Amino acid sequence: MTEPAAILLNRAAASAGNRRVARAVALARAALEADLHVADTRDIDELRAWMAERLGGYATVVVAGGDGSLSVAYNLLAGQPGVTLGYIPAGFGNATAHLLDLPSRPEALAELIAGRDARPIDLVEVAGRLALFAGAGWDAVVAGRYHAAGARRLIGWAGAIARSVPDLARRESVTVEADGNLVHSGPMELVVVSTTPWYGRGLLVNPGARPDRHRLTLRVYRGPLARFAVDAVRWVAKRSPSAQAIGAGEVVVSTAGEAITVQADGDVVGSRSQWRFAIRPAAVRLIGRW
Repeated sequence: MTEPAAILLNRAAASAGNRRVARAVALARAALEADLHVADTRDIDELRAWMAERLGGYATVVVAGGDGSLSVAYNLLAGQPGVTLGYIPAGFGNATAHLLDLPSRPEALAELIAGRDARPIDLVEVAGRLALFAGAGWDAVVAGRYHAAGARRLIGWAGAIARSVPDLARRESVTVEADGNLVHSGPMELVVVSTTPWYGRGLLVNPGARPDRHRLTLRVYRGPLARFAVDAVRWVAKRSPSAQAIGAGEVVVSTAGEAITVQADGDVVGSRSQWRFAIRPAAVRLIGRW
C-alpha cells in the first residue's frame, strides 16, 4: 500500500508559477499518489496555521515553495521521525536546493522525491524557531527590506542590497561566545550560524557547515567594508572567505544594549540585544543527495 503523501504548494513563492515547478509538482504528485494542497501567502504566521491544519496523517510531505516555506514545515514536523520531508524549490533564493544537490530537471527531481531517500538533518534553534541558516547583522537588514518591499525576486533583492549598503559603514559592536568561550569582541558586519554552507542564490557563505555533524558552524565577518566586499565576491565564486569557521553546540551574540536584527532561513526573526543559537540534532528527515 502506498504511504499517504501530500504536496504543499505555496503559490506566493517567487518562482512557484513557472513551468518547471508546475511540471515537478505534477510528476511528484503522480509518483507519490499525493494529495495537493495550495496556499497563496507570504505571511509566515498564516502559512504556519495553514500547514498545521493539513499535515496530519501523512508519511511524506513535499513542500513546493521557498526556503521560508520549507522552514515552516521544519518547525511543524520536528521531532516526528516517521515523517519524510521533500522539497521542490519554488522560491527566489532556494538555498536548500544547493545543500541537497537537487536536480533542476523536473523529471529527475520527481524521481528523487519518489524514492524517499531521506536522512536526518541538524537545524539551528534561535528564539524558538528552527532553521538551516541564521544571520545576525547586515544580511538580516537586507532580508527585512526585501520582504518589506514585496519580495520582488531579483529586482527586489538588488534594491534591498542597494538600500542597505550604507549600513555596512555602521558596523555593530558585539561579543560572540561559542560554547562559553569568547571568540570575538568588537565591530562586525555579519555573524553567520548554520548547518549548511549555502545562502540563497548559491552563495557559499559558510563553507564547511554540514547538517549531519551535530555541531553549528559559526563565522564572524568583521569587516570593514572593503574586506567584506572581497568576501562577498568569494561567496559568489564559491571560494573560502577570510572569516574563519568555528564549531560549537551553542553560540551567543550580544551587544552592549543596542538591538541587533536576526534572520532565519531568509525571514526576520526580530531585534534584541542578545541572541542564543543552539544545535537541534537530527530534527527532521529530508530527502536529498548531500
